[in-house]
Amino acid sequence: MTEQHPPTPPQPQGLPPQPQGFAPQPAGVPPQPGQFPAAVPAAPAAPASPQGRISLRNPLVAAALGLVVGLAAVGIPVLLSNDDGNGGGFGSGGGGGELSAPAKLDGLRPLAEIQRGAGIPKAKEMADGIAKEERKSGERLSEAYGGAAAVVRQYADDDVQTTVTLIAVRSRSPKPYVPYEDRERLALAVPPDELKVFGDVSCVLYNQPTPEGSKPTAESVHVTLCQRTGDGLTVQIRPVGSGMANQPEKVAALVEKAWSQLS
Repeated sequence: MTEQHPPTPPQPQGLPPQPQGFAPQPAGVPPQPGQFPAAVPAAPAAPASPQGRISLRNPLVAAALGLVVGLAAVGIPVLLSNDDGNGGGFGSGGGGGELSAPAKLDGLRPLAEIQRGAGIPKAKEMADGIAKEERKSGERLSEAYGGAAAVVRQYADDDVQTTVTLIAVRSRSPKPYVPYEDRERLALAVPPDELKVFGDVSCVLYNQPTPEGSKPTAESVHVTLCQRTGDGLTVQIRPVGSGMANQPEKVAALVEKAWSQLS
C-alpha cells in the first residue's frame, strides 16, 4: 500500500526581480562595486509649526526674505507701498497699523526722488522702474509676514555718496545671528564675522583679516546691517557702498532715529 503524505503548503513568494547586479546588503557594510545600495528608510516628516506662528523654515518665508536681502545687498531698493506712490505701507495684518516711509531720514532723501530730479536722460523711466521693483517686492515681503504692514526704502544724500536701505515691518523678528569663529585659532585680531550691540541695536559686521597683534583699521570694518526689533516692529538699516559702510555706530544711531519715526 502506498504511503500517503499531506500536501505541501504553498511557500512564500521570493523577492521581486531586482536589477541586474543587485545583492542585499548587510547593515553597516558598504556596497561593493557593481552592487546597488540597500534601500534607505524614508525620513520622518518634519513636525508642523505651532498654529498661528510663522516658521522661518517655511520655504515661502525664506524665499521672500532671501529676495529682499539679496536685492538690498546689491543696492536695488525695495519698497513695500500702496500703488498711490505716497509712501504708504503695503498690508495691514500686523499690529500698529500701516507703515509710511519717512520723507527724510537724518538728512537723507529717498533715492527714487533724487533720481527723478537728476536731470539725466531717462531719469523718470529709471525712477519709475525703481518704484515698480519696490512695489512688487513689497507685496512678497508683506505676504511673508502674514500681511503685516512693512516698508523698505533706499535713501541717499544729494551726491549719492552715502546710501542706505531702510527695512521695517510691523512684527517682531529674530535677532541677527553670526557664527562663532575662534580668532585665536585663526591668528586674527578680530573674528571675520562679528556681532556688536549698541543699546537696543544689534549690528552684523564683516571684518577684513587683520593679523593678531595688529589694530584693525576703520576701513577694515564693513557693516552688513544694524537692526532693532520688539513687539510689533522691526527696523533694519543696510548701508550700501561708501558713506556709513565702515561706521557701525552711525548706522546704529540711524536705526534709532528710524525707530522713533516709525513707532
